Amino acid sequence: MKKRLFALFLALTLLLPTALTTGAAETVMECRLRGTYFNSLGEALKVYKEGDVIELLMELHRCSTVPYGIEVRVRGVDGIQVPDDLFFVVGHQVLEHRTEGDVHIFQCVPLEPDPAWPERLILTSAVPNGYLSLFSSDAWPGETALVEVEPLEGCQAVSLTVLDAQFNRVPARLYEGDIPVSPGRVRYEFTIPKENLPLTVYATILPAGETDENCPSRSFADVEAGAWYHRAVDELVGRDVINGTDPHHFTPYGMLTRAEAVTILYRLADTPAVPYSPVYFDVPDGQWYTAPVMWATQEGIVNGVGGGLFAPDELLTREALWTMLLRLSGDKVPYSMLDTKLALESGEISGFAADAFTWAHVMGLVNINAIRGKSAPTRAETAVTVYMYLLNREKVAAEPLPYYPEIEVNR
Repeated sequence: MKKRLFALFLALTLLLPTALTTGAAETVMECRLRGTYFNSLGEALKVYKEGDVIELLMELHRCSTVPYGIEVRVRGVDGIQVPDDLFFVVGHQVLEHRTEGDVHIFQCVPLEPDPAWPERLILTSAVPNGYLSLFSSDAWPGETALVEVEPLEGCQAVSLTVLDAQFNRVPARLYEGDIPVSPGRVRYEFTIPKENLPLTVYATILPAGETDENCPSRSFADVEAGAWYHRAVDELVGRDVINGTDPHHFTPYGMLTRAEAVTILYRLADTPAVPYSPVYFDVPDGQWYTAPVMWATQEGIVNGVGGGLFAPDELLTREALWTMLLRLSGDKVPYSMLDTKLALESGEISGFAADAFTWAHVMGLVNINAIRGKSAPTRAETAVTVYMYLLNREKVAAEPLPYYPEIEVNR
């Protein structure tokens, strides 16, 4: 019974004529019904018969809001009675109701989310040629979420891709509501599913007028035109930096090993000759990854996982990728960042990756909304990260990373 009344009583608290709190003055709320404005609920009810209460509640418009914890008391008007079990949910607030004689008492309290849901339902990724931001970060499963895409100057948003935790596509569409969109930005909307959370959001942003047709990755059957990672895969495949998992598949949602990641960086450096050295027990001579690991070790890009091991078959983590790219770049990170300290405190990154995370954030390789430093990126995400690294090298050369003084976290 209660659930069926949710929508019917959506506007009830918005029509209450008086809001009384300890020591507070009486407040008159203005309400609108059928295009006519009324100064109180009592005046509005005069145009209705007792049997029309449900119709009244369905037609009433928003008048005001009830703050958390504040009691609103309304006496019965013209014999109209409110059911004792009445309550409604709107905007993640619950309106609780009880009676004391002929006085109806309403109190608005926050509705708690399902404890089975992850802390964040939507993660926004870092993408080339622009930025993503959650416009409505408080939506729950079954509700509509909004994401804004802000292309860089000279670029345009092509599409938005929303994937659940199993890499299933969640339909997204251009926003058709009446909330104004800032000039140059594009807003998308989608419904949050109730399973396989969290979602991850990616955008395809290309230089104006460009497309992804007739590309180096066209031999891969699973790299669709217009995919958010398409341009990155094209660039790396065209430079012989990354290969598919077989001649006809790139496997964008597969994972990379540490050996494969080091090989990508080795190819970026034009595969220099390097002598073998028995640095790691698990990297023998003559393997396909031996030279890349030897080169990366001698260049200080990697130093193994401890105990004389490199762990070539272990999955690459995001924080390991950021660390490798930072060391490859030779950039210095002479400042601290509050977000880095918070990420360390929350366990989202390891201690060794603190500088790398700060650097990756400044370089635009990571979004604060989706750190996940200890998790494994997909092959598509790795390709995009490396591609964005290449795009930003010239910018950093022209404008060195800024310096900020130490930021303390006050608790």
